[in-house]
Amino acid sequence: YRRNGAQIDPLDAFCANGVDWMRIRIWNDPYAPDGTPYLAGSCNLDNYIRLAKLAKSKGYQLLMDLHYSDFWADPGKQMIPKAWQNYTYDQLVEAVYAFTKECLTVAAAEDVLPEMVQVGNETNGHLSGEKTWFNMQYLFSAGSKAVREVLPDALVAIHFANPEKVTNYADYSWRLAVNQVDYDVFASSYYPYWHGTLENLTEVLTKVHDTYGKKVMIAEVSYAYTPDDSDFYGNTISEGGAVTKNYPYTIQGQANCIRDVIATAAKIPDCLGIFYWEGTWISVGGESW
Repeated sequence: YRRNGAQIDPLDAFCANGVDWMRIRIWNDPYAPDGTPYLAGSCNLDNYIRLAKLAKSKGYQLLMDLHYSDFWADPGKQMIPKAWQNYTYDQLVEAVYAFTKECLTVAAAEDVLPEMVQVGNETNGHLSGEKTWFNMQYLFSAGSKAVREVLPDALVAIHFANPEKVTNYADYSWRLAVNQVDYDVFASSYYPYWHGTLENLTEVLTKVHDTYGKKVMIAEVSYAYTPDDSDFYGNTISEGGAVTKNYPYTIQGQANCIRDVIATAAKIPDCLGIFYWEGTWISVGGESW
């Protein structure tokens, strides 16, 4: 809603204020065996198509974010999809290739091909149940191979988190290079509560670019506009932290933080920009969830 109370489509509001990409995640099968959804949007391929059509109709470019999991994939959890749990490793590699190709083939048929494809989500040493870089390299390469075959003009992104650990990105980018993984964009999450300073983010992403010639990107960033609880779940942030001294948990503090992140992205060589996570997840308050 606008401040004057008139209803507005958030995608129109974002577009009017300069947002030009939408990042849409895809989970393999986000449903329990009885068909009950795991919630959080039930982000399967069908819902990707629905959202992508809406986005394309409003002029957005698309990033297809493949988690290779039935639910959230992040540094703390990279769970193999239910359908792949009894696969041999060779079958798992083929499944990543086939699933990526299926998603892109369906998107092509529906005229909602993405301009960028993310092969995995926050893959800090884990991917779809695999926990060694020797195995992960082939999963990355299988996803990338499918993108190149179906959509050769698209950018392939690989996504990590925790840039505050300054050796992480030097290590990850080196491993990708040594294992000859084919990709275009080294993507980073950046949550100011946990992920260090903007100066450090600039340094680690610039090093990846300068060493390996890759484009870089801030794939996820957000900041709180209030410390209050309005969704009846515990907050992940608290008052009084070091970050809040620079950016208070207010609407203006949030705006200042995101402006500074955007300004930082603009200064990093070959940085494509930022994606805000998650611009339409606004809690509405009330007496209970």
